[in-house]
Amino acid sequence: MQPPTVPASSNSWQQHQQQIAQLQDWTLSGKLGFRAPQQGGSATVNWIQENENYHLSLSGPFGVGSAKIYGDDKTAEMLYKETVYRRPPQQLAMQLTGLPLPVDALSWWARGLPSPTQPVETDLATGADGLAVGFDQAGWQLSFSRYRQTDGGLLPGKIIGNYNTAANSASEDRSYSFKLVISGWKFLEKE
Repeated sequence: MQPPTVPASSNSWQQHQQQIAQLQDWTLSGKLGFRAPQQGGSATVNWIQENENYHLSLSGPFGVGSAKIYGDDKTAEMLYKETVYRRPPQQLAMQLTGLPLPVDALSWWARGLPSPTQPVETDLATGADGLAVGFDQAGWQLSFSRYRQTDGGLLPGKIIGNYNTAANSASEDRSYSFKLVISGWKFLEKE
């Protein structure tokens, strides 16, 4: 018989958040699935994050081809189908996936943390272990699961996001979603 689960104190969340927020240089690999009103698909993802700069390689989006995205929270460049696109990150994300993603928040969400650049719209829900189970931010309802121990600490293995916006009529509701299943984390060595 296992002992009963004790609710996490805010201290355990605060300690976890401080530890994971310090991880600025990392790579993750996994699978991304997404659905928007006009498009959807899945891709294998390899994401390198170095401070504010990122490099994402997506292979198989929309079932064909690949895309490479380089940038930071202000500027981005995407190579897709032998064409280079230079736009603000949110516009490139919308072009590639059809999702209204707050690109500056994604590196935080990948680590199971709310972005400090945007307010959390609802109270953060944590599990008994002090890890984020879910929160709403930037219009997205996010849930986190499959945490596992990595060299950088406990990080999520599965992230699901849902975003709903009502148009002029109820029949035009627009629903967006993504699921990121992370198969591996690596942490870059500081020189």
